[in-house]
This record gives sequence, structure tokens and C-alpha cells, in this order.
Amino acid sequence: MGTCLSSEDVAWLCRRLKLVPTADARPYDIHRYFVEKAAEDGPEARLMHKRLDETFAVAVKRFARETTEEGWMALWTAAVASGDVAAAYWGVLSHGAMPDAVRVRAFADVHMLSHIMGGENRRQLRENRDLSRRCEELTARLAKQERAATERVAEKDARIRELEAQLATQRAAPAVPETPNVPKAPSVRAPGQARLLRTMDALHRRVASERMRARHAEAEVERLRRLLDPPAAQLRRTAAAETNAPTDLGGRAILYVGGRTKSLPHLRAAVETRNGCLLHHDGGFEQTTRCLEGLVERADVVVCPVDCVSHDACLRVKGLCRRMGKPFVPMRSAGATSFARILHSFGQDGAGEESAHH
Repeated sequence: MGTCLSSEDVAWLCRRLKLVPTADARPYDIHRYFVEKAAEDGPEARLMHKRLDETFAVAVKRFARETTEEGWMALWTAAVASGDVAAAYWGVLSHGAMPDAVRVRAFADVHMLSHIMGGENRRQLRENRDLSRRCEELTARLAKQERAATERVAEKDARIRELEAQLATQRAAPAVPETPNVPKAPSVRAPGQARLLRTMDALHRRVASERMRARHAEAEVERLRRLLDPPAAQLRRTAAAETNAPTDLGGRAILYVGGRTKSLPHLRAAVETRNGCLLHHDGGFEQTTRCLEGLVERADVVVCPVDCVSHDACLRVKGLCRRMGKPFVPMRSAGATSFARILHSFGQDGAGEESAHH
């Protein structure tokens, strides 16, 4: 019963025999009932015999074909080695001519296998119990780690929102200039906040530097504007000169720095018509700045249209004129009319040179 009939077979027997176990019946009670009925010549024993013959038909035929004790021993040994014990056991016990030696051998092996299987089952139960406990521990540890990870993520999200709020506040707040020689109170700042404050300090310094550069540029523009605005008397002389004949330059050399290349022939003709000589330097774009000093030294007057020359070239020419004592005349524009007014002022008994020095 315990070796050849499985639990599924016992359930099939109960259904065929219309047996209904009581509510308090244990598996052992059902097993014991069929063990007792197997020893009697009744419907239970006949149905069990039929069920086993059908289930293990192949093994029954194999043992039926053998006729010697050695052959049956070999079949049994092979079945035990392969694990096909239930089928071979029914084949041995159901054979009418099976020798007692083979039956005893089969019974002894099955008896010991039951002990081995019992010990294996107990070991397996212990392992299952240990694995269940280990599984519970790992499940608890995993849940704890998941909670910790969730808390860390929530903490980081809160920190990010806090830093974003601080950044928005700093951007919205007006910049407050720092008071010199006033010690700052120590404060404890988070790494993210300290990094943010360093970035803002760098931006404030950059803005202050750009403002300083803008003020210097405005001051230079204003200075050049003052140079381009001659006194009222000079304006009156220049306006009157426009109606007079071309003035004699007395052979003076006029150095023209910058300007437009296409207007040079007209400027040269205007100077030569007034008995002068025109020198030219483009301000450093096509010509080198090394020859500029020699041209300033040769010139009697230096003219520079500030709207058509680089700022650096204009300052360099002005410095050379100051060092060599040469008149420097900045022009508001590079037009021919402005140049003609400058030339007319040069012929007014030295008035041009005087204004130029101013």
C-alpha cells in the first residue's frame, strides 16, 4: 500500500468504491483501512489488484517473461538502481512462481528504502523550514531597504525643492553691495547651497567688472566727443571758409590715418590743389603699425577720422603726436566735406595748428 499505491490511486479507489471518509479521518486512517482490506477477498482487494496491474503492466510482463532466480534478481537490482521500485516491487509480489529469496530481497530493500526515504524526508523538511525562515529574513531585509531607499529619495526630492526655492529667492532679490571691512557672521551651509552662493558671487563680480568697463568706455566716448566739438569761434571760421577759395597749405604734409580707400584720390587732389602733400596710413589693417611712427615724424599735421579707424590706432597716433609735438586733429567723419573744412582751417595763419594742439 505505501510503496505501490500513490495518493492519487487511493483517491481513485475511494471514488470507485463510493467511500466517503469522515471529517476527522487522517491520511493514516485511510491507509490503514485499505491495508486491512487488501488481506481480504473483497471488492477493495480486487479493485486494488486491477489498478496495480493496469498501472504497472510493463513491469508485470517483464517479470513474467523471466524464469530463473538469477534473472529475477537481475531485474530487481536494475529497477532499484534506476529508481523504478514501485513497478518492480508489484511485479515481484504479484508473480505466482516468484522464489522466496527474491521476495525477501525485495521486501528487505523496500524496508530499508523506507527508512532512507524517511530520513531524507525529515532532512528535506528541515531544509524547507530553514529556507522558509531565510526567505522571511530576506523579505524583511528587502522591505527595510526599500523603505530606506524611498526615504532617501524623498529626502533628496525635498532638498532639491529647497535649493530651487532658495535659487528663485536669490534671483528675485535685488543685489546688495557688500560693505567693506565688515566681518561676516559664520554660517553653516549645505554643500549645494555653498556651491550656489559661490556661483552667484562669481556672477556678481562679473557684472561689477562689466559695469566698470562700460563706465570707462563711456568716459572715453565723452572725451572723444569733446575733442570733436571745437569752440564756437572755430565753428564760425570753418563755416565762413566753406565759401572762400582753396587755401594755400604752404607745402605742409598732411598725414591722414584711417578713412576709406576709395576716397583717397579726392582727398589727395584737395591737398595738392592747396599746395600740400598728403600722406596716408590705413591704421594697421593692411599696413603695419611699425611705419606709422615714421609717417608721423614726416607729417606737419595728423588727421584721424574717428568713425573710420580702430580705437587702438587712434590712441596710438595721438600718443605719437603728443610725444613728437605734432598737431593731432580728430575728425567727426571721414567725409570729403569735413576734410575740406580741416584743410581750410590749416591756412588761417596757424589757427589750424593751434586748434589741433588743443
